[in-house]
Amino acid sequence: MKEAYAQRTCYVNFAEHLQNAWNVNFIYEDAPGTWTEADWTAFFTELSAFGYTNFQFWIPPTLCAPGAARDGAVPKLNAMIRLCRAAGLTANALITVNTIGAEWYLACPRDPRDRGRILEFWTYWAERLPDADIFTIFPGDPGGCRRNGCDHNTFIELAAELTRMLREKIPGVGVEIGTWGTPFTGWGGDMRETPGWDGTFAMLIDPNANTPEIPCHIWNGSPERAVRAMEDLIARLPLFPEDVTFSINSGFNPDCEPIGAYDGRPWAKKIAETHRVTSWDYAASEGELVCYPHYRLEKYKRKRKMETEAAPYFGAICYTMSPKLNLLTLYAAAQLMKDPDRDAGEIAGEFTELVFGDARIGPLMKAFEIVPGWGYEPTGLGKPALRDMLTELTGRLNAAAGHVSRLPIFPGAEEYRNVLLWHAGNFLAMLGDAPDRETIRREYKDRALAIYDTIPLAVDERSAASAEGYSRIGLGL
Repeated sequence: MKEAYAQRTCYVNFAEHLQNAWNVNFIYEDAPGTWTEADWTAFFTELSAFGYTNFQFWIPPTLCAPGAARDGAVPKLNAMIRLCRAAGLTANALITVNTIGAEWYLACPRDPRDRGRILEFWTYWAERLPDADIFTIFPGDPGGCRRNGCDHNTFIELAAELTRMLREKIPGVGVEIGTWGTPFTGWGGDMRETPGWDGTFAMLIDPNANTPEIPCHIWNGSPERAVRAMEDLIARLPLFPEDVTFSINSGFNPDCEPIGAYDGRPWAKKIAETHRVTSWDYAASEGELVCYPHYRLEKYKRKRKMETEAAPYFGAICYTMSPKLNLLTLYAAAQLMKDPDRDAGEIAGEFTELVFGDARIGPLMKAFEIVPGWGYEPTGLGKPALRDMLTELTGRLNAAAGHVSRLPIFPGAEEYRNVLLWHAGNFLAMLGDAPDRETIRREYKDRALAIYDTIPLAVDERSAASAEGYSRIGLGL
């Protein structure tokens, strides 16, 4: 049977604001969470066994500014790429087009000095990652600009220029152009207006510098603006070689849902007439910050079905900021990229039968999917049913102790089983009558976020709220 998506991407975001015990620390020396070459090999072996063909990783803004951190990352990235390709996967470096440094400075392409800084860091990485199979030119989040008349066309023009440069430095390298957001994220009217904005992320999110009626610095583009952006992109497709790929989500909103005028599927179909298109629906498989075992299989199946029925999509992604925790999601997403007609519960059971010898464990993990947030869809389950499911899940996980997994997973089955038991115990407590939420908050912070005792918070500081968000699970049910 022919797979529905030829390019099946696992995207790991290991940026400074998404660090946790189940992610990789790629940036900070002398901090926990670094992976050895053996760890990377085990991870890529897992991805290949799950059915992925492409590994996408973000080179975060911290590594786009000159300095020791950037230079020190070069050999580590090249070693990672070598191991990725040895496992039969393509290596795909995603870089935000104009965001520089740990402070997330959004450089303006129409300012000569800023333009030079943008071209400098893109040239730097093109010259130092010669074995990367694909570079993804990402519009923003963080990123974008509305200074000096910048709008969505500025991004298109810059992307075309960078495509030419990448092909000059690495002949034949694959190029993917991200559209994200209300195409394209952060450019022109998608970014909220901040009087006297100096290009810093800090000022962009400062409530004292902005109109309080506009709650977010991005996702402000109107349907009419989305139409203009896509029309202008289609008109300028001749700027891009025919083998360039465009990521077009099924919906132009944070959850990538095709609601009303934000339906992206007709645009995907139109662009697919001349170029390959992929789906980059970031929120379908995992949200951000609060880490727990996800179960978004029905949503993922629905998304893949609607896309394959609407346009000839070449690829799709499964995103994670917790690659050592959300193994069920990673497995199921790859299987549904291969065959969107498969039953989600059957896939969940198949996974846990292979790993733990118990097919019932997989469907029971749906009890974890009760955390309102980005990409969340209510399960409709009440507290009594959830407690029963988690109690049975706990018993079955305990019974699976020592089972030898028939599927290569990273980390091993025992570490994975133990972390699922820890989360299940916390969820059961928080669904109880009088949970000690403060103790759960402290324990989650100590276990999941200990790295922030060593590294600084990112400029958006959202990771500081992760433990509080976890400790509130179950409220409102």
